[in-house]
Amino acid sequence: MDKKKLIKFLVFALGLSWAIQIVVSILSFKIGGLIGNYVFQGGLAIVMFTPLIASIIAKTGIKHIGWKPRLKGNVKWIFFAILMPVVFSVLGCVIFFVIWPELFSFDGSYMLLVVEEQGIDPVEYKQSLEMAGLNMQTLSLIQMIQCVTYAPFVNMLLAIGEEAGWRGFLYPELNKKFSRVLTWIIGGVVWAAFHFPAMLIAGYEYGTNYIGAPVLGLVTFTITTIVWGMFHEVIYDKTKCIWFPALLHGSINAAASMFQLFLNGGQIGQIEKLAVFGPAPHGLISIIPTVIIAIILAASVLKENKKIA
Repeated sequence: MDKKKLIKFLVFALGLSWAIQIVVSILSFKIGGLIGNYVFQGGLAIVMFTPLIASIIAKTGIKHIGWKPRLKGNVKWIFFAILMPVVFSVLGCVIFFVIWPELFSFDGSYMLLVVEEQGIDPVEYKQSLEMAGLNMQTLSLIQMIQCVTYAPFVNMLLAIGEEAGWRGFLYPELNKKFSRVLTWIIGGVVWAAFHFPAMLIAGYEYGTNYIGAPVLGLVTFTITTIVWGMFHEVIYDKTKCIWFPALLHGSINAAASMFQLFLNGGQIGQIEKLAVFGPAPHGLISIIPTVIIAIILAASVLKENKKIA
């Protein structure tokens, strides 16, 4: 393991991302409304490329991480990358709503609150949908279809900035010194820390009013990135092509907000309080299906490696 390159990479990847997150988080609060949201989301889009930029600055060697698409024998991993996050998100939602059924609704009421937070008049928004022959339920179904069609591929173009750094350099470099399990854990902790400023300042992922804030949110998100980081590392190891984990990353981002379709806007206070538990796929309760499958997959991968060794 090249410690100098690793430290240099981490300093630039985390340093650049934290600086941008702090600035856009503060600006989004000051500006507010839809414009403030655009500033925040635009800043996060730029942040996604900081691991790639850090790799270039640290001269980690990004030419040989599998930029050329490798479809032969790997088509199954495309379906794996697209469908798995959606399946896990739905399963997580089911568990969450079984525990808190009063928070479930398919009337689009929560989505209207989200629209209002962005500075858009919810009444006008609903009227514009009706003029287009749509309602909140139809819009929800369209968004669900988007999650398993083109959205993962669009998001992949942003996710490649992170994956080139995390899976292209960080995980392979850590694995030179540490076991695969320790690599998953350390890599996941770094990936989580990458998001911390936006979480602490702007309430990214869980908001700011949840139970155990802000510590429980940071811990829960770290568990999430460790688990999902393992899936990304495995798919990269199997395909030797960086676009596959990028597609998985893009699919996760596409499915991450799908839970909003099923929330009861009339229970907004309780929703904010329980956000750290779910129904988003990175909640402490809603991530249970993902953790179970991750443990099974990890056991299979480690067993396979022993046979090869």
